[in-house]
Amino acid sequence: MVGEMKLMITEEQKFQGKAWSLSHTKTAITTIKEKFTEQQLQMFEQSCFGHLLGIEDLKWTSPIVHGLLLRKADPKTVSQLNGIKFIVGKKVIHFTAQQFCIVTGLRFGNLPFIPIPTNENCSLKRKYFANDKAVNLLELEKAFLECDDVDDVFKLGFVYFTVFVLLGSEKHVHIDMRYLKLAEDLEDFGKYPWGAVSYAKTNASLLRALCADYQRVKVPTKTAKTKKSGKKPTTTATGRPREYHLKGFPYALQIWAYEVFPALAALHLVVHEENAHIPRLLHWRSNSSPRFYELMSQVFENREVDVQLLRPSVMDKQQPYWTWGDSADDSEELVDLLGDDAEQQTGTSASVEEKEKDIDDTANLPSSSKGTVASRELRTLKRDFQRTKDELAKVSLSNRALCDRVHQLEDKVRKESMKAEKEFEKNTKCVEDFRNTLASMEHYFKLEIEQLKKQNGGVNEAAEGHEDLGSPHMNEGGNNAITCLCKSADRTGSNGNTSPR
Repeated sequence: MVGEMKLMITEEQKFQGKAWSLSHTKTAITTIKEKFTEQQLQMFEQSCFGHLLGIEDLKWTSPIVHGLLLRKADPKTVSQLNGIKFIVGKKVIHFTAQQFCIVTGLRFGNLPFIPIPTNENCSLKRKYFANDKAVNLLELEKAFLECDDVDDVFKLGFVYFTVFVLLGSEKHVHIDMRYLKLAEDLEDFGKYPWGAVSYAKTNASLLRALCADYQRVKVPTKTAKTKKSGKKPTTTATGRPREYHLKGFPYALQIWAYEVFPALAALHLVVHEENAHIPRLLHWRSNSSPRFYELMSQVFENREVDVQLLRPSVMDKQQPYWTWGDSADDSEELVDLLGDDAEQQTGTSASVEEKEKDIDDTANLPSSSKGTVASRELRTLKRDFQRTKDELAKVSLSNRALCDRVHQLEDKVRKESMKAEKEFEKNTKCVEDFRNTLASMEHYFKLEIEQLKKQNGGVNEAAEGHEDLGSPHMNEGGNNAITCLCKSADRTGSNGNTSPR
């Protein structure tokens, strides 16, 4: 029963420790960006891991992770097959595979068969690890950095990113050699359920964290500082390690805590960035490192702390990595109630008819039954509220698509208008140039005509005289003929060539 759950570490035994993440996120992303060409980096950004390049500057917040792990439910009192459970306030919250998927955006599904690579069936092994039966992280990193083949460096980069970021562990640990074989076909590599693999390793590490009976090296118990070194003891009085490592991708648990506990943002320990990015991992950044005891008292040990369920939104369900369908958030309870609410929840099991009764019927019920109905009504209201938020997100997505279409049309109209204006200006200039050419030609012709008139003035007069003699108007009456004859006689007399009559 839920009411029988206990903390693995009681509040009296809590201690200030440090959790280290073995996910080499910043190192791996920086190396990828430096090693890949611009074209390879663009191709990587379009892959199943591309969105994770945006967490290069995500800080690891050890106090929040350690404080949350101190609230782990004792595995002896509760089953944790469907996800690790934490007791915070009056609730038991589950960190499940679905929530890991919402946070990371990594694909889940069944693991396909991958043959063991050999020098005959795997070119990457034959070229770079021909004599090695096993390869650790350091050897893989060296091969990746020294590789100068364009295709091979891209394939090795995917394996390098996978084992350094998503399957984080100590660098002397051997990798799964089958990933080299899988990387030879990057399309199959992208379809592989890396979320399932990463979650399995992360969840196993979280379950073992802070367990006194899980230590690779047994360290003598120390209860006080040594006089010579002055260093803090490496274990607590109960034998638990003060510093421990988390394998896999523990950043997912950190971001999940940001989503589930609004108090972390209210205390300005983290900052939520409003953006349209998916998944949730890209919405958060750490603001400052909290003080351990203040964090415990105000958040994790606060009985009234607000806990928000992390449900998949409409946009989350539309992503290719989401494989649970539309009813995943309703098929599993992620929060159980403790204390009085737990007794009401587990004491009686209501039938379907009881769930559908009107709230007014609770006036005649015993107080315990009223509490049960009220609890059910509250859960129903929360689910309705979540569905309403999902519908609003869907409408917002549609509006965003419509706005994008309007902006595209506006850009098209603006470009066409600019094109038409340029054509008009070009045509106007051509007409103006033609007019100027005509004006120049007209002016030139006028000057030529004037010049010809000056040079051929006499010829023009003679031409005009002959034109007068040949004119039909000049031959119409006798007076005109006599006048012409007289003029001719006058010219002859004046020249002196003939004598008068």
